[in-house]
Amino acid sequence: MSKTLTSTARIEGIDQTRGYAILGMIVVNYASIFTVFPEWMKHHKTGITYADTIAPLFIFVVGMTFRLSFQRRSREGGHSAARSAAVERNLKLLGIGLLYGHFDLEVSVWDALTDIALASLIALPVIHRSSLTRLITAVLLLAAYQVVFMVTGYGEWVMAHTINGGPLGPLSWAFPLLAGTIAMDWIEEIRATGSMRRPLIKMAAAGFLLMAAGQLLSLEWPGIKTAWPHTQYGMTAPYPVFSSGLSLITVAFFVLLSDGIRFKLSHLTTLGSNPLVLYLMQAGLNQIASDWLDSDLTLVPALTGMAAVYFACYCTAWILRRKGIYIKL
Repeated sequence: MSKTLTSTARIEGIDQTRGYAILGMIVVNYASIFTVFPEWMKHHKTGITYADTIAPLFIFVVGMTFRLSFQRRSREGGHSAARSAAVERNLKLLGIGLLYGHFDLEVSVWDALTDIALASLIALPVIHRSSLTRLITAVLLLAAYQVVFMVTGYGEWVMAHTINGGPLGPLSWAFPLLAGTIAMDWIEEIRATGSMRRPLIKMAAAGFLLMAAGQLLSLEWPGIKTAWPHTQYGMTAPYPVFSSGLSLITVAFFVLLSDGIRFKLSHLTTLGSNPLVLYLMQAGLNQIASDWLDSDLTLVPALTGMAAVYFACYCTAWILRRKGIYIKL
């Protein structure tokens, strides 16, 4: 498959993937409130469900756009200006994350915004380096987190007291973020060559390889290591490796669908146009639903509430996009 693209052509698949991640976030965060929804729509301390695939995908796409924006700023004003802009942006995002988490440094602040900000700052020194350097950095950061988790008692504390790996979790979240920067290299290859075949094959192959590696890491290796469960709570190695592979395949699918076959779901592009606004909005609406509605609602009223939350988020995104308003840091 080939397609003529200019070097500045917008790859719609990235926007589609971001919109899908936002849609998934709205659905699973709402579903977590009510007992009627199936367990695969909810987070668990161990194991990997559909709900556990959304946050890594979101951070993966952040890595893609981080790499793209850093390269653009570097071309316009040099590496120093690009680094300063990245630091400023992520410190603002960190501040919003702290406010969002009510400065609860044990649990609540370790949500997506804080993890994105800190993982981005950790990845910043290598964001402009080769794909091999970024891959090695991702592996070393993840390995460091895994060692601390296992040998210091930190892991027991994380699983009992906090979420998303706690204060050291960004070391692990840096893996999907940096994996996203490597995916962006393959997207740039599509732009440079005008052909999708080789880049998409590489993305799919790397995705399946990472998924297999994540599953292999979760198993017991007799005489070497115990089983390491997939866990978004603990952020141990199997989970970010496996979910990064799935994220690669997801991005490849949406690029093929929207930029290759030219089949695009317009509502996903709309949802993905203002991710920060919708992240905060759905959090507020879901908090209202949690406070005002009975968690034992039957399926029809629970689905009605989900539809209302989605409709409110979509209408907000549609209005902002129609007016050309894109709220970014």
